Amino acid sequence: MNGKTDAEIIGALPLQQRLFALDLDWRNKLLYLLFFFFPILTATVRHVGSTLYALLTLLSLFYFRKGMKVLSSQEKRFLLGFAVFFFLSFLSLLMTEDLRVGVQRLERYARFLVIIPIYCMLRGRTIETGKVFLAGSLVAVFAMLAQGLYQINVLNAFHANGAYNKIIMGNFSVLFSVFLFISFLFYRNKWKYSMLAIPGVYAGLYVGLLSGCRTAWLFLPMITVYLLILYRKRLSKKNWQIFILGLVISSMLMGVAQSERLKLGFKGLSDSAAAAFTSEVPSGTVGERLVMWRNSFLIFKDSPIFGTGMGDFKHDSIILLEKGLSYKNDFAVHSTNAHNIYFMLLAEGGLFGLTLLVFVLFVLPYRFVYGLWKKTSDKSVHFYALLAMISLVAFAWFGVSESWVNRNTIINAYCITLLVFIASAANRASAIGEISLK
Repeated sequence: MNGKTDAEIIGALPLQQRLFALDLDWRNKLLYLLFFFFPILTATVRHVGSTLYALLTLLSLFYFRKGMKVLSSQEKRFLLGFAVFFFLSFLSLLMTEDLRVGVQRLERYARFLVIIPIYCMLRGRTIETGKVFLAGSLVAVFAMLAQGLYQINVLNAFHANGAYNKIIMGNFSVLFSVFLFISFLFYRNKWKYSMLAIPGVYAGLYVGLLSGCRTAWLFLPMITVYLLILYRKRLSKKNWQIFILGLVISSMLMGVAQSERLKLGFKGLSDSAAAAFTSEVPSGTVGERLVMWRNSFLIFKDSPIFGTGMGDFKHDSIILLEKGLSYKNDFAVHSTNAHNIYFMLLAEGGLFGLTLLVFVLFVLPYRFVYGLWKKTSDKSVHFYALLAMISLVAFAWFGVSESWVNRNTIINAYCITLLVFIASAANRASAIGEISLK
């Protein structure tokens, strides 16, 4: 077709034709469909996120080789990090007492490893999946809203839990809302998109409110401060005014709607913390977490460099209780993880394991996309790189209250958002000559 490749042709098509065109490469079409449906189904239907990720993995095993030839040295560096993380996690099983939990954890960590062939496949296909994923995110927030309202109003649940729990529902809905808001800022001149994006932002935020997930809501001021720092030298006076006006309006609307949920949720923070060390069964999740985090530090003190072994948090917590060193909190002592990725790795992997996790999962990919964001003059590269950085900040924050490396659903989401936005930014940057193979 006029000398153009299928990837170039499909990338130039409107979104609906990318998903439903019949005369284009079936592999590209399948990839678009998988990335479109992932945000819609991952938090609303059990196990579908893992199924979609498995399909991507299977497909990548046949089509990763071409992409390996176009990777830059920076890309190879952050991809190699995932392989090193998996390999050293495997070696830590040699120190593990609770081998069953350790092997289960390793199976989850394998999802990080297969980022490598999937990323290479996306680079080899030279397609930009970012906008398809965002279209799926737009559908997702309305699907999550419908599910949340049904659970609360029909099933009489106190929180919107989605297919799993309020943490996953709240974190994903708020994250998708942030993606849509950034999309609106970049493409607000396209009125058709704006008419959908703004209601989508509020739908996602409302789901976050219905979920009662405090971590999700605390992410909003955090990401706001991050963006203001990131763009402090780039925003014009008009941009600042629009940004601040949007924040004020959003705060007012969310304060009016279901405000009692926020009040109850944040009131529980202090009440739960106060009861943490005085009750056999604390009255809230914060108290339980404080006990687990304290235990993590005590475990770390016994083995500060390499930790006690992957999967041994429960085993070591019970030993602390038997020695009289842990508070008598049944849930905290018998949990298989610390409900915080940093404390969990500190206990199980020591300083070495914690440093490795932070560098591999956050620092190395962030350095790569930040380099693209900082140097590019292309709107699409800028857009995709920014969404990748927001994703990394989000999952770094979500790890404060949840050991999401122990949950398939959240690992899937971390991997997919990274793959979508980093590969899209890199493919676009390669197309305009902004990535060197050196």
